[in-house]
Amino acid sequence: MRQIFISYSHQDEAWKDHLLSHLNVLAGEGLEVWDDRRIAAGDDWLPEIERAIAACDVAVLLISRHFLTSKFIAGQEVPPLLQRRQAQGVRVIPLIISPCQWQRIDWLKAIQGRPRDGKPLSGMSQHDADLVLSNLAGEIADLAPSAAIPTQPTAEMPPRIGFFHFPAGAEHFFGREEELAVLDAAWADSQHSHVVEWVAPGGVGKSSLVKRWLENVQRDGWRGARRVYVWSFYSQGASHDRQASDDDFLSAALAWFGVKLDPATHPWDKGQRLAEAVAASRTLLVLDGVEPLQYPPGPLAGELRAPGLKALLECLASVGQPGLCLVTSRAQLTDLAQYQRNASRPAGAVLRRQLGNLGELDGARLLHALGANKAGSVAVNNDDEELKAASREVRGHALTLSLLGRYLALAYAGDIRQRAQVDFQEADDELDDGRAFKVIAAYEHWFISHEKNGERELAALRLLGFFDRPASLKSLRALRQPPALPEVSLPLVNLKPTQWQATLQRLVDCGLAFYNEDNTALDAHPLVREYQAKVLQTRFRPAWRQGNKLLYKLLADSAKHWPDDLEGLQPLYQAVVHGCRAGLYQQALDEVYHERILRGTEPNGAYSIHKLGAFGADLGAVACFFAEPWQRLAPGLSVGDQAWLLSVAAFSLRALGRLAEGLEPMRAGAEMRVEQADWKNAASSYGNLAELQLSLGRIALAVADAERSVDYADRSGDAAWRMALRTTLADARHQQGKQEAARRGFAEAEAMQAERQPQHPLLYSQGGFRYGELLLAEAEQAAWGGPATAEGSEACAQVAQRAAQTLAWAEINQASLLSFPRPRPLDPRPLRALRRPAARSPARRGRPAAHRSRCRRPAPGRHYGPSPPWPPHPRLAAPLPERSPRRASRSRRSPAHRRARRHEAPSRRHRPDPRPAV
Repeated sequence: MRQIFISYSHQDEAWKDHLLSHLNVLAGEGLEVWDDRRIAAGDDWLPEIERAIAACDVAVLLISRHFLTSKFIAGQEVPPLLQRRQAQGVRVIPLIISPCQWQRIDWLKAIQGRPRDGKPLSGMSQHDADLVLSNLAGEIADLAPSAAIPTQPTAEMPPRIGFFHFPAGAEHFFGREEELAVLDAAWADSQHSHVVEWVAPGGVGKSSLVKRWLENVQRDGWRGARRVYVWSFYSQGASHDRQASDDDFLSAALAWFGVKLDPATHPWDKGQRLAEAVAASRTLLVLDGVEPLQYPPGPLAGELRAPGLKALLECLASVGQPGLCLVTSRAQLTDLAQYQRNASRPAGAVLRRQLGNLGELDGARLLHALGANKAGSVAVNNDDEELKAASREVRGHALTLSLLGRYLALAYAGDIRQRAQVDFQEADDELDDGRAFKVIAAYEHWFISHEKNGERELAALRLLGFFDRPASLKSLRALRQPPALPEVSLPLVNLKPTQWQATLQRLVDCGLAFYNEDNTALDAHPLVREYQAKVLQTRFRPAWRQGNKLLYKLLADSAKHWPDDLEGLQPLYQAVVHGCRAGLYQQALDEVYHERILRGTEPNGAYSIHKLGAFGADLGAVACFFAEPWQRLAPGLSVGDQAWLLSVAAFSLRALGRLAEGLEPMRAGAEMRVEQADWKNAASSYGNLAELQLSLGRIALAVADAERSVDYADRSGDAAWRMALRTTLADARHQQGKQEAARRGFAEAEAMQAERQPQHPLLYSQGGFRYGELLLAEAEQAAWGGPATAEGSEACAQVAQRAAQTLAWAEINQASLLSFPRPRPLDPRPLRALRRPAARSPARRGRPAAHRSRCRRPAPGRHYGPSPPWPPHPRLAAPLPERSPRRASRSRRSPAHRRARRHEAPSRRHRPDPRPAV
């Protein structure tokens, strides 16, 4: 294994990533690349760099003016590398990436670099630069390992291991030899197999297979893996009606891999950066149970609705990596179909396998190991025909066999013939989990009729149905406090600690539950939780509401009022879930979602979005207020809040690239604003709708909605919106091909702008971007015509003048091009966009500049020229309607709350709402 150290200035990171993409192609030939982005959060960075320099066989120096003027590089990296080159024969390869006076540096001019003629890569075409980098990667791969002077032997650094939320595997494991061999082969051939996808229904044994293979790999010293990262999404629940998010995973994984990003970065970009970190060395990445992040059966079945995870997997599949990504799910990942290995694509990077049920012999062995080892009173071997017959009857479904074996051992002394006590005849023949549910029902009957303390155990089992993730012991304790939940928790009230512990242990012995690693939470297979939740909702509705109300209060009261990070917000997101399940829709909206998750919607509000980029987590919270996602809101919400939630749902869907889904709630919210004669919010909603229609290529509909937005803006009398939405309409007409009408629209808007802000008479921000796009489109068309080049030159000069003036205003105001005169960090992206040729179709609008590596593509639904999401004040951006002010609820007027609020929260006299332009 040759270690490659890359020395570079962070201002040249794009070139570093480009080089990495070429080196990773040859990772299977024994190349391992190190750069400082591999330093994990919390590690001492200087010793890490020193160890990497001491261990490398090859060093590539990315030469630029930034590199040559870096004091750290000159003092800490170059000297030890040159010393090792002189003393030990380490290869040091300068790579000239941009013009600089490298020839005047004595040590540098003495070393043969690349390109051979010293021509900087920045001056080459993309093809020529790629050719140089590809050839360099080949040179490095062909180098013999350094052996000039032996160095002091050093022990190989052990791999870094991280397991997060991974469920306990099966106690007994039989069969699956072929599946384990597939994984062994994929890891050994990771140069060609980048992603392995196991697909199977719930309870078949996907997690157990992964766990057993990881145990085998660990026993072999991790087989050359430098990092092993395992994450299970089952902790978010597995039901299709939940809007699960990848935000928590992205935040934790980026921190673990040492990637420093602004938390508000879009999930798509987070996924791409995570992919780069994963591919930087031989990494084993395991993503277990991703189905909560996929669309349920329907037109989009199997497609990922989490942009960060989608970007991560597509990058690993398309660009490649030296390690392996292992994914399990109940549904095929349709996003990876284009990379799947099959007869027409034998070199595909994604290996998809269906995991079948256990064979009859392996099923019989499992039953025997779990205690079903008798036929009547006679002991039988693990290949007995009656055991095989029982395995066939449940179709080898692993979870059903596991539950059945323990049930027979506990209830009938292991007599396999007593399996007739479980009525499998009524189970759905199409669903394996139906048979598992039948065994759970048999356990319930046994608890009631035969067990000494069966009522306690059944009540404890019922409590697991309140959770879609591991249940903390603190939460379970709250649910068994008096007063008892009607018809559910009475047997658990006032139990002694030893009795409670014995009750939970009995559930563990039955295989119905298990503790997490630190014994702070009790978990169960998702199918067990789903079954109990269904029972509570249908048979014990009062207990369902009361229990969720208790959990709502517990989570809301125990969490910090305003958490700082995504991990701290998780209890509040869960409080919203339980509050809505309890029917406390308005209270959960007022007290938790709006007040504590968003921190209000004033200009400095929308904290979860502005500061943490938690688009998916917020959408999951908003979904709780819908009786039917994006179509029908829950009863009991005020009319104003219903319109507001529809708009927020549309915004979040749009931000996540789920554009078509966002249309329905956006239009419903807009229509409600019209019914309320709320003209300003109606105007902003229809402006949002017009932009969304345009993004989907529905130009005629976009023009119609933009015309309505202008009409309602005029009725509102708000000068800013009257001007802003005219640019939306003009842009739609431009995309429709009506250039003159578009030009008149922009001219009218600019006249309004000059009247409104005489000191800034030109359109700026999003409106200025759109106007510049129109002018550049005319210049481009003039260039196609040939003779009319003067007209095109004049348009280009006008755009350049406007861009220069806008930049000057932004610099004077110390503000972003998207938001001045309000002070914000300068964002140069719109100016760069103005210098590119204008788009000729909606599909090309808002396309970002070249990215740092092949896998860095624009996120679906994102605009790079227009303003970022949730702008803090009216400007040339599509707005989200304001939420009407509401009187504080009684609970918030309690003395304790008032004391907390004096210390932690600003005044909430009104709620002007942020407005998204994604």
